[in-house]
Amino acid sequence: MSQGYHHITVMADEALEILNVVSGGVYLDATFGGGGHSERILEKGGRVIALDLDDEAIENARRLKERFGDRFSIFKGNFKEAFKFCRMAGVERVDGVIADLGLSSNQLEQSGRGFSFMRSEPLDMRFDRTAGRTAYELLSELSVEDIAYTLKTFADIERDTKVAGYLKEYFSKGMPNDALSFAEYIRGCRFIKRNRRIDPATRVFMAIRMLVNNEVDNLTTFLARLPMIVKNDTRVVVIAFHSVEDRIVKNIFRKFVRQDLVETEGIKLRAELLIKKVIRPSERERRSNPRSRSAKMRAIRFLRIG
Repeated sequence: MSQGYHHITVMADEALEILNVVSGGVYLDATFGGGGHSERILEKGGRVIALDLDDEAIENARRLKERFGDRFSIFKGNFKEAFKFCRMAGVERVDGVIADLGLSSNQLEQSGRGFSFMRSEPLDMRFDRTAGRTAYELLSELSVEDIAYTLKTFADIERDTKVAGYLKEYFSKGMPNDALSFAEYIRGCRFIKRNRRIDPATRVFMAIRMLVNNEVDNLTTFLARLPMIVKNDTRVVVIAFHSVEDRIVKNIFRKFVRQDLVETEGIKLRAELLIKKVIRPSERERRSNPRSRSAKMRAIRFLRIG
């Protein structure tokens, strides 16, 4: 277990109630993180196949392996390839899926990768430090047009071209590879619309992190491939933390429902929404864990036809 690993699980009770965990059932935790959802499923007698890209999360998972033995498996990998890892675990289809799309508290507070703009850390932002380019490297190479597209697509930032031009200067001038310095520079941008409740750096950092980790494509692929791992009465719960992610989840879930029939490997399924809109954290949870305030939970169930 990583020393000092810290994370507060969001909407754990609500997720477990919707998943309707049964002893002996098999569940996929597609974004293990701090492992709170996995632990709750295991405590109810379920088996968990967990995925994560972060080596610190994988190390933290040892505590569950020691406690629950063969009922818990974890793989380092991208959830868009969930079907592959399920088969590596000897499982064709699962009884439930949980995907918490938020950053773990550990990533924000202790990772040293610049996920938070409140600390002096390198602008890395990779979930997997062994793959791809860091945020600093990527932004140093991208054009103003590419940065503008990132800001608009991933964070709905207005005047995106003006903001992108301003941000590009930070990297063109070789300014410090430091999250704290970059955040202070962002606050000096006169093109960013001000909001008293949100730091101007918040959405910029979010957009860059999503670009670095290819989060939109990975999420879209993961959801589109769900029929490859579900069966009768499989329940899928997804917790998103900003509008771009939530919009993807909402649209793909609704597409499944509208299709009436989803067929994969000879298995015919239909889908129904388990939540008509969204579930948000209770007022009590928002007070005790302010980072949960933007969370939105959606859920769907697949049912076999014939």
